[in-house]
Amino acid sequence: MDFNSGYKPFICAGAVILVANDLSESNTRDILDALLYAQTAAANNVTDFSQAASWTNAHKIAMRVTGAMLLDDPDASLPAPMHDSFSLIELVQKVLRNWPLGTTSLLLDSTGQSRLDLPFSTPAIETLQQHVVHQGRWVRFMFSLISADLTITTVMIAFEFDEVMGGNVLQHRFNTEKVLGNLSVDGYRAQADPEDYEFSRATIISLLGELRNEHIIALA
Repeated sequence: MDFNSGYKPFICAGAVILVANDLSESNTRDILDALLYAQTAAANNVTDFSQAASWTNAHKIAMRVTGAMLLDDPDASLPAPMHDSFSLIELVQKVLRNWPLGTTSLLLDSTGQSRLDLPFSTPAIETLQQHVVHQGRWVRFMFSLISADLTITTVMIAFEFDEVMGGNVLQHRFNTEKVLGNLSVDGYRAQADPEDYEFSRATIISLLGELRNEHIIALA
């Protein structure tokens, strides 16, 4: 996955976000805040980690609260067959290859994960780990692409696993046989609306407080 193609990478709580370089600083901050708010609301509303569908639905509802318009629900069924092991980014790539969304083709770089293979800062990886891995056996992970036209393309992955996991969660290879039950994959496209966000910006900033600075970390 090549980040040298006009996108800036961020960690946003339990998500990796790619933001188009052409996006203004104010729009970038607003969308990252909106995605952090949606994650926080979904996590607070759905504390049972086995309820993946409820978690993804709560996230989508929260995105609508921010003024974003959900455009569609792409077919997010997992392609078969699965390999013996996978990383989270490899799984995202598999899903995006099956979606008829032209803007995602730039993500499918055959050379691999590029900057995701480099060491993250300690705060970045700790933040991601805290929000992706729960109770030592549940994963909730998001990947979003923010295009210059304010389109948000998001993949949401959730599953239970039975293996010891350490280090950088993005570099960890999950043994497919160790995934317990169903592996949930969902996603959406949404259109951010700066004018609609004006009505919720102050409330969201107030609700998030210091989380905006602690859980949104630029990687480049």
